[in-house]
Amino acid sequence: MMNILAYADDLVLLAPSWKGLQDLLNIIDKVAVEIDMIFNTKKTVCMLFNLIERYKIVCNNFPQFCLAGHRLSFVPVFKYLGHIIDNEMQGNGDVLRELKCLFTRTGILIRRFARCSVDVKIRLFRSYCICYFRYCFMK
Repeated sequence: MMNILAYADDLVLLAPSWKGLQDLLNIIDKVAVEIDMIFNTKKTVCMLFNLIERYKIVCNNFPQFCLAGHRLSFVPVFKYLGHIIDNEMQGNGDVLRELKCLFTRTGILIRRFARCSVDVKIRLFRSYCICYFRYCFMK
């Protein structure tokens, strides 16, 4: 089971229950004190992922989580490492953001290279925009 995702100074904690997540928060708080590390509790948030099978919902309200003596707020959407994550697990916000970037980059290419041949434009599109194109349309 994987409970912690970390990249540089960004952490994501995952747990199947309220108690499990609070236990993880208590552990990282204890370790943080030992290594003289602090958390920015103003930027630290919690998210409950909505169940697809609604009949399995046990409770809609949970006690607030605490980290370093501070209560953490719940959010339906947040940005992690540049990606938008929502509690519906749809990814629509992230795809729409990437589409906007694709259209912006394509528009820039059209304006700056209007007088170039079609072959040059295709090559520029593939090298400058293709990562967005694949992400948005090939999944």
